[in-house]
Amino acid sequence: MATKTTAATPNTTTTERAAHRPPPAAILVRAAGAALALVPAVLLCSLAVPHLRDGAAQDAAVPVPVYMIAQVAMPKVAYEDAAAALSRGSPRNGEAAIEQAEAVMRAGGPRAHAQAILVRGLSHDPASARGWTLLSEIALPTDRKAAARALSQALVLAPHDYWLVGARAQDAALLWSELEADSRSMALEQTRILWEEPPLRSQLLQLLRTPEGVALASRAFAGNEDEIRAMNRWLSRERREKPPEP
Repeated sequence: MATKTTAATPNTTTTERAAHRPPPAAILVRAAGAALALVPAVLLCSLAVPHLRDGAAQDAAVPVPVYMIAQVAMPKVAYEDAAAALSRGSPRNGEAAIEQAEAVMRAGGPRAHAQAILVRGLSHDPASARGWTLLSEIALPTDRKAAARALSQALVLAPHDYWLVGARAQDAALLWSELEADSRSMALEQTRILWEEPPLRSQLLQLLRTPEGVALASRAFAGNEDEIRAMNRWLSRERREKPPEP
């Protein structure tokens, strides 16, 4: 007859189980270590969210900022939509704020509103030559000295910026009496670039439609009779083929 064998199991008491548990301090250390391990991921997420928001805002404004840089006119509603989209970006994104301010300006929005956005943008992106150029343009009707200071700053930051040459020549023509000698010299160079770069000559034509612009061009090409004659021939041809809009 077979004998049934029963395996004996140790009788673990509550006291023994408690003895094997880690002390509360060790539990806290482990929990703190786990929390610290999550800190980099949390920080990365917190830093990424504003960038994602900025990217979405700037993508929604495309292609208006590109066309503004290239001096291509767009319908008013396009500027308004772009300004609204860019307003949803991070308030610390200086580039987006500068683009928003320009869109407000091009849409004919309140100058004070555009200037406030622009000043905020420049506080986060003070090296933006475009931002300082826009500030000069927006300040010109009410504060010529502030406009001249902004233009001078733009010229120092990027004296040969291809996309800003026309706008800065226009501002310099109107602010000539307020500019320092070095800023005047750089403004004359802007005017010469408008002639030397054929794709920019349409902006030279616009500049020469004002007495101040003609005076600036005369200073820029003083003593260079060959260039003046060539320019006059070009102007005569352009004015015959493309009369000024009423």
